[in-house]
Formats: sequence, C-alpha cells, structure tokens
Amino acid sequence: MVRGYLRALLSQHSEIRPNEWRFEYGDKGKPRLSDAQFAQTGVHFNVSHSGDWLLVGICTADNKGASQASKEETDSASIEFGVDIERCRNSTNIHSILSHYFSESEKRALLALPEALQRDRFFDLWALKESYIKAKGLGLALSLKSFAFDFSALSETFLGVNAPKSLSHCVDISDAIADHKVEHQLNQRQVLLKQDIGLALLESSSNKPNAEPQKSGLGLIEAKEQQMNAADNWHCLLGHLDDSYRFALSIGQCQQISIAAEEVNFKAVVRASAKTS
Repeated sequence: MVRGYLRALLSQHSEIRPNEWRFEYGDKGKPRLSDAQFAQTGVHFNVSHSGDWLLVGICTADNKGASQASKEETDSASIEFGVDIERCRNSTNIHSILSHYFSESEKRALLALPEALQRDRFFDLWALKESYIKAKGLGLALSLKSFAFDFSALSETFLGVNAPKSLSHCVDISDAIADHKVEHQLNQRQVLLKQDIGLALLESSSNKPNAEPQKSGLGLIEAKEQQMNAADNWHCLLGHLDDSYRFALSIGQCQQISIAAEEVNFKAVVRASAKTS
C-alpha cells in the first residue's frame, strides 16, 4: 500500500506512470530510484511511519534562475535527503538512552531544560537524528554520537499544509493502470516549523563510518567525544503536527531550500486503490 502511494506521488513530479517506477537500494538498504530514472528525473525520496502517520518526502533540485556556481553546488546527484516522524511515548525511559545515543552537548542542553520539557526535546532530537542518518544512507554504521544538533539559534515559523479538494493521479497497488480522483476531507492548517537548527560533525569522522568502531553494551557503534565543527550546506527542520507527533527533515549539499506540504486522507487513497485491484 505504501509503495503504491509513493508511486502515485512520484508521478506528480514526472511523466513516468506509477507502475513504471523502478527502485534500487543502497549498501545499507536505503531505497532510491533506479539509476536510469534518477538521471531522467533528479528526484530523491524518503519515507517514514509512526502510529497514525505516514510521512513521504520528495526532494528535487530547482535550478531555474540560479547562477552557474549555485547550480554546480546544488547538483541533484549530490543532495542528501532524509525524513522521520516520531510519536512522543510516555513509556520510554529517555534517561537510560541518553548516554548511548546522544552527544555530550545534546545531553547537557536537554538536562538543563525543566523536567516537563525534557521528553519533548528527547523525541525532537531522536526524529532529527533518524532523518540525518537516513539522509546519509549509512544506517547504524554512522554513530549517533558523531553528530549533534543545537537548538540555541533556531527560529520558528508556520508551514502551511495544503489540503486540496481533489488530487488526480494513478493509485496503483497491483500495477494495473487506472486514474482516480481522491477526495480529501482535511481542512487547511498551519504546522509549527522549527528551522535554523544547528548541525555539528565530529572533527575526525566527517560523518563517515568509524575506522575503529567501539561496541557498546547494546552492540551499537559509539564515537569518542571529540571536537565538533559546524556542518556546511545542511538544512535541518523540525515540525510539530500536534502534542504527540513531530517530523524532521535533513537536507544536505544545497544552499537554499523551499518546502511545500500536503496532507492526504490515506483512508480515501486505500478505498480508491481497492478499486484497481
């Protein structure tokens, strides 16, 4: 079902029909378009699911009106893109996890907050970390301590979430080709978006897998605490859908970004897709 909906969304950015998309996987399992279709479209995508929400991120490079130097720095093939959505869970023992997965600076900033705010910060950071390692495509070969997020200079704005009355596309689960209009029952709304979140990388790692990994008690790679440097050309954003759910986007190797969001009644998509199978 998710793959069929992803195909439909990708076809909004290309003349390729939903049943014609072809996917490949990186060394650590990150899905991507086939080399031929990526060369044709320049489209990156990433998917995340939590509870009642499915997040599908699609990223394209738009070089219209850009200078030649800017075009070279925003080459679509070099873009790194990842998304994540997380639900704040009261049952999670956040303090037992901090020392295994968070940098010292992240832990200090979190523990300096009033206790009532610490759980929200934990899941904000977790969503950001997940989106970043998905953007890098290295999985847990990349230590979660080898990079850190800084909220000290963030700014807040509102992201308008579009909910059009209808969306015309192919909803194709069984590779049969059929056009449907899917009615959306959701109202337009504004989502709080935190931007200008700082990202710093371990000086020795440059966000590559550790040359000499150290195993923790949980079997995950850890990195020694070292000097961190600000990362260039990365945009890390965090949105709150409600009191429970938040989503994060990490977009690397580009100077400027613009974001558009659309909320879809997935149950309506399911009903429409059932007619094609």
